[in-house]
Amino acid sequence: MQVHSSDSVDEYAAAAYGFLEEDPCGRNVLLSIIESVRSGAGSYSAPPSFWWVTGDGGNVVGAASWTPPYALLVSDMPPDAARAVAVPMVERAGALHLQPHGVNGPEVSARAVAAAWIAATGDIIQRERLILLNELEQLIEVPVPPGDRRSASVADVPMLGEWLKAFGAEVDQVVGADPAAFALRIVQAGGYDLWVDGGEAVCVVGHRVAARVLRVGPVYTPPEHRNRGYGRRLTYEVTAVAMARPDVDRAMLFTDAANPVSNSIYRQAGYEPRERHTEIEFAQRALASGH
Repeated sequence: MQVHSSDSVDEYAAAAYGFLEEDPCGRNVLLSIIESVRSGAGSYSAPPSFWWVTGDGGNVVGAASWTPPYALLVSDMPPDAARAVAVPMVERAGALHLQPHGVNGPEVSARAVAAAWIAATGDIIQRERLILLNELEQLIEVPVPPGDRRSASVADVPMLGEWLKAFGAEVDQVVGADPAAFALRIVQAGGYDLWVDGGEAVCVVGHRVAARVLRVGPVYTPPEHRNRGYGRRLTYEVTAVAMARPDVDRAMLFTDAANPVSNSIYRQAGYEPRERHTEIEFAQRALASGH
């Protein structure tokens, strides 16, 4: 088993893309990161880093990436590979004088990487959240609330930037160094749809396609507009439009396993849980002076 490291997205993609495509839903975020880095669509505070692990026959058995300020992102991989990949991750973080926000990925692999990271650094886990990867089984129509769907425009970017910050604060997630700039890039790529009721935007659903898979998210409705079915219907319509495309075969989204309301809403539209992922957050420590 051998761990390979690179700061070149093209070198990483050449080595790991086939492995990632073998599970286009479970490894979809890793696939999307390749596209984001190549296009310059990310909002990163430090250069991205990439790793992949090969077995004795040279086949890739695991992959990982880090796009600060976001968490380390890992694929499913053998336990020995998870422990081995943590070592160059620690070295890379030291070279950048940064501490990752945490580790995200399939439950078993993310926990193994986090355990090896903790053993090497003495860091501690501040929080862990179980996430469900949900796949579309069969799209089910849901009730239509007042209003209509439309694509977000550049004029919506200031609002979307604020909504992204509010969403991040609510779910305790990093939303990037510049939410408004991030929102602009996604709007320009056609990646946000809004639900508009009485001329007012009341909900947003993000969406993107990678490896013939639609990934839905984030879904955000400001508190004053909740419990009216906006997010459920907008998710349904975004999914229906994408599934009619010739380049889309499947659809997926992530939900917080501890939130029965959101899980119920998406199941009503036909999404069912497939596997468990986890978001592990490290307690942020003070770095040495000058770092």
